[in-house]
Amino acid sequence: MKYLLKYSALTILFFAFFNCATEPMEFLDGSTNAFVEEIENAVAAEAHCNDADPKARITNNGTVEVNLEVYDVAGNLIGYEYNVEPGHHSDWSDFSAGEITFLVSNGSSDKLIVCNMGTCMTFNIEVDANNQLTTNQVHL
Repeated sequence: MKYLLKYSALTILFFAFFNCATEPMEFLDGSTNAFVEEIENAVAAEAHCNDADPKARITNNGTVEVNLEVYDVAGNLIGYEYNVEPGHHSDWSDFSAGEITFLVSNGSSDKLIVCNMGTCMTFNIEVDANNQLTTNQVHL
């Protein structure tokens, strides 16, 4: 009786280890496989960057058209995407590395984002359903 509690816990642990099962990948649904493939493609793209210029785009999940303007450190307009409709995203705009200013506007408000963009960096600016910026993080 002295070791009954220890033996009980050990028995439960023993059964927990040997009652686990794994399912092969072919039983996963297509969306999970697509997600895994997307991650693998992203990792492969990062591995083959080769000092590519940084790039940015805007994804509009809002209800009004949005504009994106890209400026260099001297204030020169180096890229733009105008009238991105709700439910759409712009093309990627490439530019030289350095301090970059992004101006996002929707006709009633403007938002400035300043980032130090290096080679191989991407910036997907997202506007949510309430026409507010939800993402302003740069990815390597």
